[in-house]
Amino acid sequence: MSALSNCSTTVWALNATTIAGSSDGIAGFNSTLLSAPLDIVVGTNDSIYVMDIVYPYFRIQIFYPGSQLGTVIINASYGTDLNQFSQVSAFSIDVNGNIYILDTGNYRVTKWDPGASTGILVVDYNGSGSSLNQLNNPASIFVEPNTSYIWISDTYNHRIVKWINTSTAMLIGGAGRGSQANQFKYPYGLYVDTSDSNTLYVADTGNNRIQKWLYGASNGITVAGQSAVGGSALNQLSTPVTLIMDMNRAMYIVDSGNNRIILWLLGATSGILIAGGTWGVSPSQLYNPGSVRFDSTGALIVNDNSNNRIQRFPVLCSPDMTSSSSSSTTSVSTNSTSIAATLQNTTTAVPLTTNGLTTSANNPTTILSASTSIANSVTVSATVSTSPIITPSTTVSASAIGTSSATVSTSAVVTPSPTVSTSSLITPSPAVSTSPIVTPSTT
Repeated sequence: MSALSNCSTTVWALNATTIAGSSDGIAGFNSTLLSAPLDIVVGTNDSIYVMDIVYPYFRIQIFYPGSQLGTVIINASYGTDLNQFSQVSAFSIDVNGNIYILDTGNYRVTKWDPGASTGILVVDYNGSGSSLNQLNNPASIFVEPNTSYIWISDTYNHRIVKWINTSTAMLIGGAGRGSQANQFKYPYGLYVDTSDSNTLYVADTGNNRIQKWLYGASNGITVAGQSAVGGSALNQLSTPVTLIMDMNRAMYIVDSGNNRIILWLLGATSGILIAGGTWGVSPSQLYNPGSVRFDSTGALIVNDNSNNRIQRFPVLCSPDMTSSSSSSTTSVSTNSTSIAATLQNTTTAVPLTTNGLTTSANNPTTILSASTSIANSVTVSATVSTSPIITPSTTVSASAIGTSSATVSTSAVVTPSPTVSTSSLITPSPAVSTSPIVTPSTT
């Protein structure tokens, strides 16, 4: 998160590297393979904690930077004992390294101290139901850092609750299933902005929207997506499942139904695509993504659930970004707003590496110029006007290959709106779904 605050303009790579699991999407349950990972947490020194399951076994592994060999830190079987789980869906880690696991099938939360072989009950098991001391297929969890109060998206009760002790909960939001401002339809992920009086943001999955709830409010406000209307346009969402925010309150939304990550700026009416966008297993694609996190550099760490892998999209900007154009060098200032822009190659047959990008200080999402380098000292430069979509034709001089020249067509996709574009699904059923990705009913 701190890396984002230092970048005046944030640009992520189109292609990710696989940091856990198989880059080819192969499933497995050993130290190098994953099986439909459910949730991830970025820990100290950018270590990655990954939760996955192969029934009847559950585990959380830690992957250290530079290693794709996982170390199991929690290993449990199916059951109701405190060292067992019935169906897990999410977890959280506090500053002391304690791991809180949402045991969906047992309708409870257990806390695991570092190195522990069994959990401690912190949200009591009272069976499935709609009373305030009960849960019904909960999907996501947040632990307040100062109080250890536990926020839970109580998905099949269509509400958000906060547990203040083992057996007592309070209603935060949700007045039954529906699409009104005071309702949810299978809410999944939640984000609590502790820097803004615990303002709550909810991935209201069945309504294809993100709802903002001021603490103590009785109604929410739609801040992303179109209420009850799903789609693939940049002002729409399709089964959004989780989200996070940066220090400027820009939202990074896992739009699972569209296999993409969307960046949605504060106050925007549409988003900007920053990762994925099509189904597949290539480095630029995602398949039912489940959650997203930042590492210390600002890279996006994505739980690519149905591809059985964890992907890292690195940042391609620097704190003092300047144009690499030979005609001028211009410093970039965006008033500390984190913006994402994506350069897409259309006809280039060689790999490109972005070296520099210049944007307008008045309209930070408008790309003015970019420079891209190709192996063997070939340089591609492009100048783009403020028109939303421009395809400049560019001549490339290949100094390392003699005097020959070639023409490369690049496409710069720009969204001049001050918005930015970039999902674990829910399947409503009477029982807990054994699938880590749940698809909510549209009825």
